Amino acid sequence: MDIEVRASELDDKKADMLILDVRGEIAYRHGHLPGAVLQSGEISVVEMNDLLQEYGKRKVLFYCNVGEKSMELAGEMRNAGIEAYSLKGGFRAWLLEAPELLSAEEAERYSRQILLPEIGKSGQEKLKNAKVLVIGAGALGSAALTYLALAGVGTIGIADGDRLELSNMHRQILYKTDSIGRNKALLAKKRLEVMNPDVRIIMHDYFVTPDNIMECIQDYDFIVDGTDRIETKFLINDACVLLRKAFCHAGILRFEGQVMTWTRPEHACYRCVFEDVPEEYIPNCSEAGIVGAVAGVIGSVQALEAIKYITGTGELLVGKIFTFDALTMKSRIVPVSEKNKACKVCGTQPSIVDVRQAEELYRLRGCGNE
Repeated sequence: MDIEVRASELDDKKADMLILDVRGEIAYRHGHLPGAVLQSGEISVVEMNDLLQEYGKRKVLFYCNVGEKSMELAGEMRNAGIEAYSLKGGFRAWLLEAPELLSAEEAERYSRQILLPEIGKSGQEKLKNAKVLVIGAGALGSAALTYLALAGVGTIGIADGDRLELSNMHRQILYKTDSIGRNKALLAKKRLEVMNPDVRIIMHDYFVTPDNIMECIQDYDFIVDGTDRIETKFLINDACVLLRKAFCHAGILRFEGQVMTWTRPEHACYRCVFEDVPEEYIPNCSEAGIVGAVAGVIGSVQALEAIKYITGTGELLVGKIFTFDALTMKSRIVPVSEKNKACKVCGTQPSIVDVRQAEELYRLRGCGNE
């Protein structure tokens, strides 16, 4: 069995294959194979088997810059009985063999974005290759989905089981009044496809739960949390940390909003900062109120975080929280200097290793999204 796989053979082989990028995070952020998972540190056979189980895959493909490190890793895993492969020639070979990704129409559509040296043609191609999931198609989700689709993110997932209500209309910009009572995920899908027919929209017309979230997020590169309930925010955080999925959290209430991003285990996650669902009840937007434009500002910031992550440009809100007060128009960055060693999901002795086994932590008082 040949241990090396050529870039031209990937489409026929990767259906049941976990693709691991064994370069560094900076290289990964500047470009990676579609669906690849970053694994820049050492990995044991036990950890490799755990990863394959997490992602529901039978085989693993390693790739580095030119193919040397990945060959060594693939050989080690094969010696341990794991079906492992190395990408021949590494990422550089894949770049050389990759077809022209942007059509003439796409190049024109995104021309103002491509003009930016921080994005350029290569960045636009990364966006086209990317997969972003937005959980919650309400106010935050409406803004984030709109700008992700218009930016040319190739595959966008929408996870939401809610139906449109009249009280949503002042802030959820994707919808029209004559659609009240219909499923938001379906409505959002149809609207986005009209906005940008080149973007593939995947609909998950259900609320995320401990039983379905791991399967829901596993094929995406970046997750946007557009939910309202604090219990669901902890669920999204924990699932993303366990699957090592980069994600962006946001919360809005009244005239205020906040955003933070997580990309890798070295940084503080949402649970590191907020620890647990508070004992006292936390009102959501339907109870405490929200100015619609605040959702537009914060949802747009989330879209920007996704775009920056995919294109590998700019500085992400990692290890920090962006806060915005619309009444005073003041914003600030609050640093989160280090991880919480007692964090239940990413601390030194985590107690959450499977969200399905910790279901009571995420039990909702109700359902909704901003």
